[in-house]
Amino acid sequence: MIAIMSRPPARDPFAAWPPGFIELATQRTFQPGQTLFTRGRAPTQVFWVEAGEVCLQRVARGGQPLLLQRVRQGFVAEASLQATRYHCDAVAARESTVWGFPRARLLEAMRESPGLALWWANRLAEQLRAARLRCERLSLKGAGERIVHAIETEGAGGVLVLAGTRRQWAEELALTPEALYRSLARLQREGRLRVRGGELRLVTPARGHAA
Repeated sequence: MIAIMSRPPARDPFAAWPPGFIELATQRTFQPGQTLFTRGRAPTQVFWVEAGEVCLQRVARGGQPLLLQRVRQGFVAEASLQATRYHCDAVAARESTVWGFPRARLLEAMRESPGLALWWANRLAEQLRAARLRCERLSLKGAGERIVHAIETEGAGGVLVLAGTRRQWAEELALTPEALYRSLARLQREGRLRVRGGELRLVTPARGHAA
């Protein structure tokens, strides 16, 4: 049985995990283009990305890949624990270190440990909140609105440091790279944004001035 214990904050990504939880998994390295799983197949594992980047995607009717999510550190296919089929493809965008949790073993551990089940439910709730924010962002029509929304919700204190390239960020925002570049330039001209390398900082208008 896996017990849930509180731990002090640490940079170690495993520090907040229940003791013994990582022992349920096996580590594997995926090369760029390698597939973790494909849509329609029965789930056998739930994955956690330690390093690198894994893209969740589907193929649109026109044949082009439709990016659903980029995961640089976090769980992948966590909803598949209770599903009968994977609902998308997971592909390594670059060399990635991934931990795979056998589905049957993980379900058994949760049945034995209500604490682990609660911890897992909290992780799902976090993922759901993040998914809702992405949906909210993509419902915004203006590129500038999506940029500001992303900085406010994904950053800290009005500052967002891009983990990847601007072209990759454009894909996440469902924008063309050209639309992203134009909007970044416009926001800077308007004095609403400062850009320094991969750091995007919202500018708070001075009192007495219009936003």
